[in-house]
Amino acid sequence: MTSSTKKCGWGIAGLGWVAGDFVVPAMVEAGSKLVGCVGSTPEKSRAFAQRFGFANAHDNLDSLLRDPAVDAVYLALPNAMHHEAVLAAARAKKHILCEKPFAMKLEHAREMAAACREAGVILRIAHQIRLDAAITRAREIVRSGRLGRLAEISLERGSANPARKTWRLDNSQSGVIFDVGVHLLDLIQWVSGQRFVEVSAFSHPDRKLGQSDDTITVLGRLDGECHAVARATREVGSAENNLIIEGADATLFTSSLRFAKEHVVSVRDKNGVTSERFPASPAYAWQVTAFEGEVRGERSLLPDGDDSLYTVATTQSVLQSINERRIVAVPAVA
Repeated sequence: MTSSTKKCGWGIAGLGWVAGDFVVPAMVEAGSKLVGCVGSTPEKSRAFAQRFGFANAHDNLDSLLRDPAVDAVYLALPNAMHHEAVLAAARAKKHILCEKPFAMKLEHAREMAAACREAGVILRIAHQIRLDAAITRAREIVRSGRLGRLAEISLERGSANPARKTWRLDNSQSGVIFDVGVHLLDLIQWVSGQRFVEVSAFSHPDRKLGQSDDTITVLGRLDGECHAVARATREVGSAENNLIIEGADATLFTSSLRFAKEHVVSVRDKNGVTSERFPASPAYAWQVTAFEGEVRGERSLLPDGDDSLYTVATTQSVLQSINERRIVAVPAVA
């Protein structure tokens, strides 16, 4: 892009329900420039292009990346395909918004981050929950020191449980750990300013038996000696979806952060409870706006590749803990 006022031309790779139900409708609402799309078949690409008004439907990713009108690509491909797709987009000099999980292996994540850095393209990971007003406010309160030394963080999130098909039947790249759990592992570190150093985890169904999980619980120790519990599930009908952060001086707690029109952030200290209220944030729309701002040179709250290495490393350790039934040290990223 040669002008800060020029619209970002979007290419979309991966036309599943996340792209079709959430991200691309947010682009349409934002008035984004929809240049090209590519799905698993030419027929799916053409139908998607017609549905949303893309200028071109492509038969493969290489064709999309050769399109000179594409400035940035949103990669919503099956999880195991992120690695090669990010490398290809970096070679093509396209900016990248990559769906989570960023990568399935830490060595792949390092390679992807380095390739984008060397190519001079923007790489951001689609952890849109960071942009939610209640989460952002919770982070501000924690970082202000109002809670004192952090002792414990608890964060949970419930999700729908659609029938698995195609690549989601592959245990190596599917499960609630990758759909939802990675969001929680990212948020705990981002809100607290601390990194995971040790984790212990278990799942249902049991990943050790080769089954994709629908519920996962992670107990972790952060580098500031704060303990953390992350619970992700798609087996609970009415999950709380809340956040609790307990400090030496005060405790922060929220109302349900999902399936609610309003989010409440409260702090309890020796003087009582104070609360702030926020309308539920349109996180996907804000994600699109944030990334388009990135292309114009405006840094957003979305994580880059280097930041996401910590989430990949932690996820890798969680899976190892389940398989080996033990506490696992999170590998060093730097």
